[in-house]
Amino acid sequence: MRAALKALPVAERQALAVLLVSSLCMVWLQYPANRFWMLAALSRWLPDAAEWFRAAVIHNPHTELYRSAYWALASIAGYVLLPLVHIRLKSEKLSDYGLAWPDRATLRADLKLFPLFYALMLPLVWWASAQPGFLAIYPFFRVSPGEALWPHWLLWEMLYFAQFAALEFFFRGYMVHGLKPRLGWLAVFVMIIPYCMIHFEKPALESLAAIVAGAALGLLSYRYKSIWLGAALHCSVALTMDLMALWRKGLL
Repeated sequence: MRAALKALPVAERQALAVLLVSSLCMVWLQYPANRFWMLAALSRWLPDAAEWFRAAVIHNPHTELYRSAYWALASIAGYVLLPLVHIRLKSEKLSDYGLAWPDRATLRADLKLFPLFYALMLPLVWWASAQPGFLAIYPFFRVSPGEALWPHWLLWEMLYFAQFAALEFFFRGYMVHGLKPRLGWLAVFVMIIPYCMIHFEKPALESLAAIVAGAALGLLSYRYKSIWLGAALHCSVALTMDLMALWRKGLL
């Protein structure tokens, strides 16, 4: 097996490693990032830790913040840790995976494209914020009637934004730029498959929109070698959706 792997071209070994690491990341996002799975695992092996986790995270009567923060932090770990280890082992630069600060040309392009993409999304977000299926999900952080937005909801939004930056790094950075030496621009469409799948627990329209958005942001990252436009758009659209959902529910 080792000899067969060494016989592969460098680009193929790179693609194989990226696909394997990405698969492990998706397993993490499906299981340990789920607080109920984690509670079951702790209950089996560490009952004292499970009791603390149940009281502090699962059944905390005071706030949604701990439950939401657990999901955000576990997701960030799932998106970032293994890819960073892989990149480090190869002695490569993070800038090769879309994390470079945009140069002047890229920044000009981002500043032109951001309002265009946001303007295209705004009517869809407005419509979605009135649909029962979306209102049942957003915002992830459940604001109770009469609860002030500060500090819990705003702290949650900061974690939410960090989660989107990690998501963009994984999909539009690590996967796209890790696979492109072997697949070229088709790396974007390989990335779209798991990106679409993480939306399966949401309304079908959002899963379909993820295909279009994933392709657009992936091709932009491929072209400009930067994930920051995607991160800015993701955070802006998510914040807009949350604010509109809160307004529709009479909580804003």
